[in-house]
Amino acid sequence: MIVIQKYLANSLRNFNYIIYSEQTKEAIFIDPLDLSQTLPLAQKEGVIPKYLLNTHHHPDHIKDNHNFLNIDGTKELKLKDGEEFYLSESEKIICRDTPGHVMDHQCFFLYESDQLKSVITGDTIFNSGVGNTRLGGDVKTLYVTIKEIFATLEDHIIIYPSHDYFMTNLKFAQSIDGSNTEVDKYMKKYAETVNDDYYLNTTIGEEKLYNPFFRVLNEENSLDKFIEIRSLRDQW
Repeated sequence: MIVIQKYLANSLRNFNYIIYSEQTKEAIFIDPLDLSQTLPLAQKEGVIPKYLLNTHHHPDHIKDNHNFLNIDGTKELKLKDGEEFYLSESEKIICRDTPGHVMDHQCFFLYESDQLKSVITGDTIFNSGVGNTRLGGDVKTLYVTIKEIFATLEDHIIIYPSHDYFMTNLKFAQSIDGSNTEVDKYMKKYAETVNDDYYLNTTIGEEKLYNPFFRVLNEENSLDKFIEIRSLRDQW
């Protein structure tokens, strides 16, 4: 299973994703915002646009749904929590309900030969951050989602978020955890490597090093601290 990640270079710093089977070349387009940027990538790789998935209902995640579904042979997938969808016999997606940013949010867990490799995290988890809860979400619910679904994943699992807020989130992390040398390390790594054609993808294990919303989970009164950090980030 191949993940194509496209940075859209827009004001919201969106990523769009195409996931396709190495065996069938059939592809899932996730949260299509700008097909003019993603369809050429599919064509270049000889990929067949087939399925549509949305992580949630916000406009910057569903804008080009209609245009995608006007392509011959396409269909929208509506998966339930825990439901599996197979792109091929050995390539599958498992949908998980991940409420918090908004209550209808879902994330998509990507498996090859029954081994979890990566997760499309939408607006639930960003690099060094988590989604806000100001537009139909709930911070206590988000805490449970992060703690019970994501913090328990193996360290090598790659995350694919819907926005590039990495440097801003690292600067926020630095403002509340100035002694954490991992923050400085990743700020330098981001500055040296990221451009419009290359992004610094991270793992769950890396997020635990510098993401304040992960780091707080093992502390006493972690829910209260999570809420406090989310409020600070909202005002930062």
